[in-house]
Amino acid sequence: MKTPSPGMRRALRQAQLYGHLLVRNDRLYYPGGSHPICSIQLAREMVRSGWMTKQEGEYEITPDGQLAAESEFSR
Repeated sequence: MKTPSPGMRRALRQAQLYGHLLVRNDRLYYPGGSHPICSIQLAREMVRSGWMTKQEGEYEITPDGQLAAESEFSR
């Protein structure tokens, strides 16, 4: 499995915590958040890696994304 970058790890942890992330102004935010977590380009890379899925303006973490996020905690 590919190792997530620090920016990806942050987004994956937030998606794991909140269940999904929202798209606003070409950035991803956690629900109710006012500070962006990552860019849309980084989110697309996570979709290509199989760690997130996009559905109707929301990005959700996948089981592979859960594993990628959890593997970083065990180091």
